Amino acid sequence: MTETSLSEKLNAIEEIKKVKARYCRFVDTKQWDSYRDLFTDDCIFDGAASGMGEITDRDAFVAQARQGLTGCISVHHCHCPEIELTSATTASGIWAMEDMLQWPDPAAGQIARLHGMGHYHERYAKIGDAWKITAWRLERLRVDMETA
Repeated sequence: MTETSLSEKLNAIEEIKKVKARYCRFVDTKQWDSYRDLFTDDCIFDGAASGMGEITDRDAFVAQARQGLTGCISVHHCHCPEIELTSATTASGIWAMEDMLQWPDPAAGQIARLHGMGHYHERYAKIGDAWKITAWRLERLRVDMETA
């Protein structure tokens, strides 16, 4: 096996950053098919720390996100990536995150606004020419909520 050049490593890191940027954009613009395509078929989703539970099916994860964000105006931001290449085709990353969610017409007692902060912990694999998320975990450090 040949050693990966610095240029190849930097390119891989930039491509992984684009995957996460698309993650935020696709979820906020509700582009669910494009969002789904960011993950591998066998991706593992661990949302236990954020109340979502563990989901081992990509379609179930996307369906849960879609259902939870129906009627919601959302803004997701990811910052300060710590990306480590573990091989020429695998990597791990930690992202500081912040999301702001607003449901314009919530029922009484339902969440009207949510502002969360924390970290995404992810693993990635290069499948063909594209980097994809193979494992996803969200750990929230703070959540501020307002109910209707």
